Amino acid sequence: MKKKKYEERKMKVYAKIRQNGEYHSQNISQAVYGFREMGAEIVRYQKISDIYESVTKEDIVLDYITQVEMILKKFGVVPACEDYPVELRKFMGRNVWKDTINSINTHPEKWGVFVKPVKSKAFTGHVIRSSKDLIGCGSCYENYEVLCCDVIAPKMEWRGFIIYDELVDIRPYRGDYHYHFDAEVVDQIVEAFRTIRERPMGGSLDFAVIEKNGKLQTVFLEMNDGYSLGSYGLVPIQYAKLVSARWSQLLNRTDEFDFRKMR
Repeated sequence: MKKKKYEERKMKVYAKIRQNGEYHSQNISQAVYGFREMGAEIVRYQKISDIYESVTKEDIVLDYITQVEMILKKFGVVPACEDYPVELRKFMGRNVWKDTINSINTHPEKWGVFVKPVKSKAFTGHVIRSSKDLIGCGSCYENYEVLCCDVIAPKMEWRGFIIYDELVDIRPYRGDYHYHFDAEVVDQIVEAFRTIRERPMGGSLDFAVIEKNGKLQTVFLEMNDGYSLGSYGLVPIQYAKLVSARWSQLLNRTDEFDFRKMR
């Protein structure tokens, strides 16, 4: 009697497209290019509802943050990634503390700080300088806990991309190209990053050059999760590897695109 052969399902990369067939964003297009170069099967779709039931824990979905989190939640995963890890705060060049948005609202003497919600996407982080800046930051019934920082004026900002604890590239984010980061400080930040217990295996560290006490200083800005991160000019294959590394970590699976053993 012949044994029936079962083919193991190959992982798929689902990519959101527009009605005209183009990929929905430059980030998605770049990631698709990278995954395709590494031999991944690409499945195009328009609405997350079209693929929701089909996606498995072995797959990757290239979409916007809300839709990606919907897929991760399907598998019981709620991503967590601190913006300002304790291990990196000594490199920030500014103070960081917690407060509530209602406290900021009712105490004008606290204005003049940058605030962002501890709860992801509750509102977009920004500087509070007047009552107008508090519009959209919740209500008396939504007293969000917030992280507060001293306001700084970066001369230049960069995004550093991390894949399995390695800083694989640094790309300019915004600012004056005449300024450049101190590589030794960046190395120190990366070393400190590696001591964070719950760190993302695919993500980014943002850096900046600021002027403090009349001197230029390279500082750490924030850490970002990699499950739905912008590419900012990162080489497509590296970008795809970064996304895959974080998805694999979150879903506790083997990363098909981790080629470090082949070095």
